[in-house]
Amino acid sequence: MKTPSLLPTFAALLVAVLPAGARSWKEAGSDRKFDGDYLRTENGAAVISRLNGSTVKVPLDKLSEEDRKFITEQDASRTAAAPGAKDVFKWETDFELAKKRAKEENKSILIDFTGSDWCGWCIKLNKEVFSTPEFQEYAAKKLIMVELDFPRKKELPAKLKEQNEKLQEEYKINGFPSVILLNPRGKEVARTGYQEGGPAKYIEHVKELLK
Repeated sequence: MKTPSLLPTFAALLVAVLPAGARSWKEAGSDRKFDGDYLRTENGAAVISRLNGSTVKVPLDKLSEEDRKFITEQDASRTAAAPGAKDVFKWETDFELAKKRAKEENKSILIDFTGSDWCGWCIKLNKEVFSTPEFQEYAAKKLIMVELDFPRKKELPAKLKEQNEKLQEEYKINGFPSVILLNPRGKEVARTGYQEGGPAKYIEHVKELLK
């Protein structure tokens, strides 16, 4: 039995008006597209319901960067919306949404101005602190985490790039990493950056700054 291609040509698709929840998916490095509704991620592949009712699994590395970002956001939103999942660690990239959450959840905001794919100290801070379970457990309960990225090896969506550059100017950021702490009302209370000592020391450092 011949297995149908997961990524057929656009001309072969049943294309009309997309139903609610469906979107066009694009294969990385090509112009091939197909339409469908994202269901979940399983074993490194996106499970997508096609318009004809069939379900396919597409490896994440076969999808465009935009599609992978969409999946990450969808998964994060579903986790945050799950019962009892209010205190879940996640990076926000939408600053206005972060401020809204901070006010509603009465949490301080930690903004990380970073160059994620070129800044050595940024990468070190993320690896030694922000990506550790110890820090993420603390941050999930006490902080709204905001990543404002300025990468050099990838292109951010235009709207996100514009937001980040505007905030860089507003906060007068001249170097990376720059970490800014705001209170739940959005007022700046402290600035910091990379600190040696790992997650435990950094947590105490943040607590001291927020006093």
